[in-house]
Amino acid sequence: MTLIVFLALIAAFAVAVRQTPGRALLVVYLPVLLLIPSTFHATVSTSPNFNQLAILAIVLVALPRHLLRWRPSVCDLAVIALVVAVACSEYIAAGYKEAQNLTFVMLTSVAMPYFAARWLIPGEQLHVPAARCIVLLLALVSVVNAWEFRFGVNLFHLLPGKFFPGQGEGWVTTFRYGVARTAGPFSHAILAGIGLVIAYRLQRWLQQGGHWEPRFTMVPLPKARTLTLLLAAGVVMTLARGPWLGAVVGALMVAIGRARQPRRMLAWISGLLVAGGLSVWLALQAYLDIKPGQAMTVSQESAMYRKELFDRYLASVFDHLALGWGRNTWPKVPGMPSIDNYYLLLSLMHGLVATGLLLFIMAWCAWRLLRRGLAQASPRTPGAVPNPNALAFAMLGIVLAVFLALGTVYLGEAVMPLFFFVIGWAEGYLQDPREPGVAMADAPTAPARGLYRAVIS
Repeated sequence: MTLIVFLALIAAFAVAVRQTPGRALLVVYLPVLLLIPSTFHATVSTSPNFNQLAILAIVLVALPRHLLRWRPSVCDLAVIALVVAVACSEYIAAGYKEAQNLTFVMLTSVAMPYFAARWLIPGEQLHVPAARCIVLLLALVSVVNAWEFRFGVNLFHLLPGKFFPGQGEGWVTTFRYGVARTAGPFSHAILAGIGLVIAYRLQRWLQQGGHWEPRFTMVPLPKARTLTLLLAAGVVMTLARGPWLGAVVGALMVAIGRARQPRRMLAWISGLLVAGGLSVWLALQAYLDIKPGQAMTVSQESAMYRKELFDRYLASVFDHLALGWGRNTWPKVPGMPSIDNYYLLLSLMHGLVATGLLLFIMAWCAWRLLRRGLAQASPRTPGAVPNPNALAFAMLGIVLAVFLALGTVYLGEAVMPLFFFVIGWAEGYLQDPREPGVAMADAPTAPARGLYRAVIS
């Protein structure tokens, strides 16, 4: 029964060959990534899931077409180095078999989503269609998640779970403030919050750029505004504070591009973030200053747990500093099996080499996106028209939002491939001097072919 996951491979390969690999990204890969929990997999060697097999087929078709034209960038090499570092770490810690399985995961959840987006989105001018696809799929997730929010039942696990007996049972709905924290196809509420924040930032870019039709075909509602509200509601229903904080910082990054003087706004926001971070740190220390005999709230217990993680696990990190202890072989502290900070977890599993590469990828991408966005918002070329809605600021907001949220959860399930898909998309965008997308009103009136309308510049 679990072999139905190979339908994703067949469908992706067929669409990629008969149409284009970029088309397969939109109509096969993104739907299975964002609608089917990654926890459901085939019970064969390497345990592949739907999205891993779909991206494998797409890359196999795309690779011969793009490899000869590929000019490696610093970010490309850093992503490859991250995959190699994790594979070497696991081989040293746990042997060939475990390293083989983890390498497959890293290739299909990190490298392949990255390079597929890196090559195909700018190559086939899919910036707007890809953003529309992600937004529509996660708006649908927000609608379905309302059931989980009200009744505490995750329909994205309940229905597919009938085909995968015994899988996904470790994921349970958690509650806060007396209501369910929605997880949907992401399996964990914080991961769902990250995924929905990514979609929200893309939606705001689409909305501000006029990349939606005025209304839905069957429902007489403003399309862009409705999608924005649905995604915002989806983020709220996760009740995940890490993604909420990331969403605020992402919004501040977008505000830079829309300011009359972007560079001055950047200076103000940078000062605000430094002051805000210091204030939060001081407030957190006071919040966690529990007097003897004083009862802790649930929120204080959660914050205290995360603080104690570092105190108890840092010694283990330094014992295997470079390459870590391995994915499943790092030493567990009794009573603290869950590492709610991905940077600490990655350092334990695969050392500071892997953690440093991940942080470098984020920082390098964010810096170049900021530089591109400022150039678009305040062009120095005489006669150039400023673009306050440059895709660079939306991407920058996403990178910083994920960076902050990973301090509260691990990078896994569908969020890992989605994040590296966005990083690859950003890298492809940075390599292309053209600013993607035109307003819907200015797009060609010829009927679009297929499910997602391709709006090209």
